[in-house]
Amino acid sequence: MHYFNKIPHPANFRYVDASSGGAWQLGEERLPVRLAGNGQGVFRLQSPLRHPAPNPSQAELDFVETPDGTATGDFSLRIRPEDGGLVLANSTGLALLESISQRALGCCGRAHVLCFGHGDDFRYYGMGEKLLGLELTGVRTRFWNTDAFGDFDGATVMGARTDPLYASIPYLIVRTPAGWAGLLMNNAYSSFMSTAADVAIEGFQAAESGAGKMIVLGAQDGPLDLFVLAGTTLSELTRRLQQLVGTTPLPPLWALGYHQCRWGYRSAEDLRELQRRFAEQEIPVDGLWLDIDYMDGFRVFTFDRNAFPDPREDIAAITAAGQRVVPILDPGVKRDPIFDVYQEGRQQDLFCHNPEGGEFVGVVWPGETAFPDFSLPEARDWWAAHVRRLAETGIEGAWIDMNDPSVGASNPFDMRFDRGQALHETYHNQYATGMAQATRDGFLRARPNQRPFVISRSNFLAGARHAAVWTGDNASNYEHLRKGIATSLNLALSGIPFNGGDIGGFAGDASPRLLRDWMRASFLLPFCRNHSALHTAPQEPWSRDALTLETMREFIRSRYKLLPFLYQLFIAQEETGEAILRPLFHDFDNTPGLELDRVDDAFLVGPNLLQAPILSPDSDQRDIPLPGPAQWFALLDQSWRDGGQRMTNIEIPETATALFFRAGSIIPMRPGIPMDHRTHLQDVELHLFLAGDGQAAPLNYAADDGLTFAYRQGKRSRLLVEAVASGSTVEIKARLAVAGAGPIRAAVVIHGPFSAIRVNGSDAPAKAHSTRLAGCVLDGIGTEAYSFDAL
Repeated sequence: MHYFNKIPHPANFRYVDASSGGAWQLGEERLPVRLAGNGQGVFRLQSPLRHPAPNPSQAELDFVETPDGTATGDFSLRIRPEDGGLVLANSTGLALLESISQRALGCCGRAHVLCFGHGDDFRYYGMGEKLLGLELTGVRTRFWNTDAFGDFDGATVMGARTDPLYASIPYLIVRTPAGWAGLLMNNAYSSFMSTAADVAIEGFQAAESGAGKMIVLGAQDGPLDLFVLAGTTLSELTRRLQQLVGTTPLPPLWALGYHQCRWGYRSAEDLRELQRRFAEQEIPVDGLWLDIDYMDGFRVFTFDRNAFPDPREDIAAITAAGQRVVPILDPGVKRDPIFDVYQEGRQQDLFCHNPEGGEFVGVVWPGETAFPDFSLPEARDWWAAHVRRLAETGIEGAWIDMNDPSVGASNPFDMRFDRGQALHETYHNQYATGMAQATRDGFLRARPNQRPFVISRSNFLAGARHAAVWTGDNASNYEHLRKGIATSLNLALSGIPFNGGDIGGFAGDASPRLLRDWMRASFLLPFCRNHSALHTAPQEPWSRDALTLETMREFIRSRYKLLPFLYQLFIAQEETGEAILRPLFHDFDNTPGLELDRVDDAFLVGPNLLQAPILSPDSDQRDIPLPGPAQWFALLDQSWRDGGQRMTNIEIPETATALFFRAGSIIPMRPGIPMDHRTHLQDVELHLFLAGDGQAAPLNYAADDGLTFAYRQGKRSRLLVEAVASGSTVEIKARLAVAGAGPIRAAVVIHGPFSAIRVNGSDAPAKAHSTRLAGCVLDGIGTEAYSFDAL
């Protein structure tokens, strides 16, 4: 049995005695060890330990070691010869992390553990997808992909206490007085961490431990392949992580829009009716999603011909208006002797085996089910070929589900990989990533020059190269809403920036107030989808009262208003690894009375937009932390507020949210009030937030076709903008530095104490400008649109 709530105790391990000659000494054993660095604050520690086979991890990691890379730059990592301990230090010699004396690395059978010292002023973050809050001191947790409703009782799931969850990203962030450290385990087996956690006997009484509080991390099996990252700031650390695990490929613009889904949408007629209702209500929508019922008896890669008489024509009729159809794909293949997909997989021996050499059988939606063995390149190739055929019906994206893998009532440990040669533990946590890689490849085969969209329930480290992540089957209550924000933030810090949770909650009935609050809180998360379960109350914008309809319409339109801004963040993520969703302490330090490293109910979207949503049904007031030293433009009352303070008892209207724009920023927005999904990046409003005389604001705005890879061949335009406040006038210099996608039409809107605008040395006729955003009126002075062409 797999105990989700238990991890190995350090006292059961035998620890190395010393290090010399490129090996750890463990009693009579010598364990080869290799330490390397890239010269930029990323180090790699490798040892086969007692695992004779190569590391089975399929994570694609970009690490290029350099000579003397362990001791150059701002940080160094060394192994203490006297006890084999690790010391990560900054350029002044101060230790960020240091192994516990005589407990550097221990072995217990095939398991291994590392122990580092804990400080009372340490703070912990990351760990990928965890429903444990933002700051993670005192946590004991496993990394083992689960199916929440399949592996836990309903009360645990509904109470937001499920751990571990769907995705395993064994990465720990540690804030120390000497700098920021990251510990990334490239280990595919069940791994674990403890961050100075107490041990409670039977869950009641704390147990004493002679070792004291410490950081513990390790794995049940596999070689040691530990990446140690260091940075002077969390921003620097996060960029280094993203460059190691791979940045997120730029998604198509439509994937960043609003998506409507429900377990129960099953036919072309259902999607046409959704399309009609969204148009009738003038609410933008990009994705219309299909859950499991669209298939013929839950057979993957099929359509129920009663629901889709002619899939190509049916999908073409829907996509003619610009929306995309996004179907679910589960890995399980129905064991049906006349089902061609099953027959192909069986004949080519592409399914997972059981211990007796036969086909492993799970019991999920189709009944008895076989599972593709995604550890095999030929199985991934076969799956990609089927995805290609699906894509040729007009499908441009997919959500891949049940890939934890969820096997129903079957024992997952009977599921073997590599044609039965590899134990289940070897590829369990990687299963979804193999499926995501194959799915993305299939779409690329169908449309080599078009960016695909794949989103997955489960994932593993470096999996963002292939798929976004949604946080699985959440529940319609405020506990899931609150914890979902922290979960998305930690996922973003752990190398999965394109993520989000189901708006309104999947399981249970969302009250109208909860549905509104969830929409208000989540409208700017990287992934924006409304999804609900069969037999629950509908969650479409028009499914409740007039107030709910109007609020959801307002916030969906506001997402589209800010779509050019979000797109710039995704461009920066792909190019440099810049974070999209950020906790406040990502860009700002604590100040007296404002401990940002404890704030989990307000966040940044990029460096210049702060949101503090309502996350409780009991009050429309909240305190709002404003980090300093920046000034912030408060959308609620269009006033400037000083940073470095906590605003108290701020009243937020039930149809609005608290948004703040950082002084000295330019926020690109879609012109007008968006009433449909058609966003053209070459046509933009540039909203300048300048607090007063002398302040400057830069922008490098990029526009491309939003769909293809043509931008990689130079078909992208870039508008460079510099704005400076001079008295009551804002001086703007703008030029089209790159014209690969043609001219950019840009209007300028100024928010601040100004009455005149000059553009490229000429007076710009300015008039009052007013628009709506996030339930508020946003006023300013604006120009007509200028067309910027290549010089």
